[in-house]
Amino acid sequence: MNVFRLVFRLLIEMQPTLSRGLLALILSLVVGVAHGQSNSPSPIVAVGDIHGDYDNFKKVLTDAGLIDRRGNWIAGDTRFVQLGDLPDRGPDTDKIIAQMQKLQRQATKEGGAVFALIGNHEAMNIYGDLRYVHPGEYEALKGRNSRRLRSRYYDAEIVRLTVADESFVASDVFEKQWLQKHPLGYAEHRIAWSPEGKFGSWVMANNAIAKVGRTLFLHGGVSPKLLDMSIDEINNQVRRELGGDLPTELGLSEADDGPLWYSGLASNDEQHEPAHVDAVLAAFDVDRIVIGHTPGLGTIVPRFGGKVLIIDAGISKYYGSHLASLRIEEGNYFTVQNGEKVLLPSNSSQMLAYFERMAQEEPTQALLNHLEGLRP
Repeated sequence: MNVFRLVFRLLIEMQPTLSRGLLALILSLVVGVAHGQSNSPSPIVAVGDIHGDYDNFKKVLTDAGLIDRRGNWIAGDTRFVQLGDLPDRGPDTDKIIAQMQKLQRQATKEGGAVFALIGNHEAMNIYGDLRYVHPGEYEALKGRNSRRLRSRYYDAEIVRLTVADESFVASDVFEKQWLQKHPLGYAEHRIAWSPEGKFGSWVMANNAIAKVGRTLFLHGGVSPKLLDMSIDEINNQVRRELGGDLPTELGLSEADDGPLWYSGLASNDEQHEPAHVDAVLAAFDVDRIVIGHTPGLGTIVPRFGGKVLIIDAGISKYYGSHLASLRIEEGNYFTVQNGEKVLLPSNSSQMLAYFERMAQEEPTQALLNHLEGLRP
């Protein structure tokens, strides 16, 4: 039986013994969890972009205390938020998604939760923008019918091109070039990432933005145009677009100022953006905003006095294997990296000390340069 149906059934049976106030409180908590929101005081762990690197994905989850050596959930009632961009640049997307699905099942049984958010690379794969697909991702999906599937895909492509241009002729040169661009496993990849496929359907069941406790999580960021939209409105529109209901102009899932692509909170001048940041906090009634999408310093980067946290540390080998995660417990925010748990700053005066501490753990050139700019 669905867990929420079970809870409601129990509430109905208990209703005569519950006060109206207590009943309303319990119902609000249940509905909040159902809509991707949680007000639980249990710990929250958040991890940024993975980009096809299964080994580093497991390492960062192990370091964060979420899984054991076999990849099983060991974190009890912890809330785990992954900010999207699981695919591309590395070969292991299929294994990473399978791991996420397993953790979603296991965490729920233990009283925890896994929030898998949608990144721009998930959307790109669904739409067919394959610029960053690693060859290993096609290889991983190859099967006994791969040649037959690719042949059918090729035949369908020839029909499409002929309808579009009656003078088109599929020469041997064209076929050779086409086969080079469409390796075995390509057809399976497109099937898997369709809105009905095993990857695409899972992505479309997830959210683009989630409020967990007093923190707002999303992949890219909140632009000014999103301030008048609720969390449910944003999530529902992104899902509709991924399902094929695309507006005439670029929608939330494709536009630079949509929640999957907006980078202003990560890159705009901090002197010019504080009013917008405060407007976001007020609009969604949260204390901090946590985003991915923009790797840079090799660790978690607080901005705007700690009100915005960029947690795309560059976990994948492609970006340097910087294994950092965010931990929130008892109202405090920590960077977990290289076996150390470091308190994140809550105001601008603490930034220098924080970055000096993280430079000891992960002395990337970008971080050292940033640190020099902070020093008087």
